[in-house]
Amino acid sequence: MAFLTADVVENPGGEMPFKVVIKQGEAVLGEWPVETKAEGEQQLVDLVRDAIEEQSGEGDEDDEEDDDEGDDDDAPRGGSRTARRDDD
Repeated sequence: MAFLTADVVENPGGEMPFKVVIKQGEAVLGEWPVETKAEGEQQLVDLVRDAIEEQSGEGDEDDEEDDDEGDDDDAPRGGSRTARRDDD
């Protein structure tokens, strides 16, 4: 089972004063710089919420399968729309 940790830590000498660090055990899975500890903490909360919403089927507003803005998903794509005429 995966055991993950996520922290916002000081980043002395880095491009920003803090960085977000996500680890699985000792292995760093990802990290990115942030201006403040509060900003990093909020990004972590948002990341987890977004992942939960995606897995539960909520937040599908960007999902193309459910995007019905006048598009006919069953319509053929490309090619001519002119009917073929068979001359006998």
